[in-house]
Amino acid sequence: MKKSTGNMIISKPALRYVIRALPNKNFKIFWNHLDHYSILNIVDKESKQSSEATFTNGENLVFQSLESTNPKVISVFEKVLGLRLDNNQNKTYKTLYLEIDYHLLELHEYIEANDQVNIKETKAKLAFLTDKIKNLQSKKKPCDDSVSIN
Repeated sequence: MKKSTGNMIISKPALRYVIRALPNKNFKIFWNHLDHYSILNIVDKESKQSSEATFTNGENLVFQSLESTNPKVISVFEKVLGLRLDNNQNKTYKTLYLEIDYHLLELHEYIEANDQVNIKETKAKLAFLTDKIKNLQSKKKPCDDSVSIN
C-alpha cells in the first residue's frame, strides 16, 4: 500500500482532475464527509481494488494520505500532487510484478492505439520497475520473502 502523509493543500480543480482522470466505466468513486475530514473511496470495477484518499476539512481541503495498491490511482495522485508518494510499507516481489502486469496491459493498449508518447512513458516505467526487481534480487537473503524498498 502506498501512503503519504503531509499537509498539502489540494485545489478544487486539481481534485476534479483526479476524479475525471479515473474513467467512470472503470472506477466507482464515493465521498464520505465527516466533521473534520473527508474520505474519497475509489473502487476499480475490474480488479475490485479499493483505494482511499483522506483529506482534512476546513478553509482548504488538505491532502493527508492515500492508501492504494492500484498503479493507475497512485499515478493520478502523484501527477496532481506533483510529488512521489512515499511507500511506508514493504514492497514485495508480488506487488512489483502486479505493477508490471498493469503497465504491460497499458502498453498493449497504447501500441494498439499507436500512441507513441504514452508508449515511451510506459516503457520507462517498466524499465524502472525491472531495475527495482533486479536490485531486490541482488540484496535478497536466501530465506527473505519481502524486502523493503526506499
